[in-house]
Amino acid sequence: MDVSGFKTLFGDDIRAWLDWDALDDGNTRVEDLVVSSRQELGELYTVWHVDPEGNPGEWSHPQHRPQTLAQAAEKQWPGDRQGKIEHMRQEFAEESGPVQLTVPAYRTEGSLVVLDSNHRLVGAYLSGADLRVLLVVLDGPSSSLVLPATAQIENDRADRI
Repeated sequence: MDVSGFKTLFGDDIRAWLDWDALDDGNTRVEDLVVSSRQELGELYTVWHVDPEGNPGEWSHPQHRPQTLAQAAEKQWPGDRQGKIEHMRQEFAEESGPVQLTVPAYRTEGSLVVLDSNHRLVGAYLSGADLRVLLVVLDGPSSSLVLPATAQIENDRADRI
């Protein structure tokens, strides 16, 4: 798959701010990655951020931190977000077999950012179900010009090391 195929598959559904014009087949490749380890899933970054007090924040604010899937699963989010997560958790907990999800992601230096389906992934993570996630990963420039949240994620990752 190339960037055009990725955009056809996910483009209209991705709500994260992504500059499609900064991506082309010359500087971006698309790879498939299957993740089933709970630890690896927990290390994926969501596009959700929190302020220093732990309240929902904005990617554009320098003091707001991105949340990994594991961190997002530990939080009690306000209103509609928590309701969607709980709905998904219940739905996935009732599955008799493995839960299989296909999710778009972007690779930054050393990290993967889930571009869409954050509610579904957090709900699935909390459900305790056997998860098999196919990440369709854009591996392009690690630049806040492509994905503005990249700078915050790289800062957060550096703070953890």
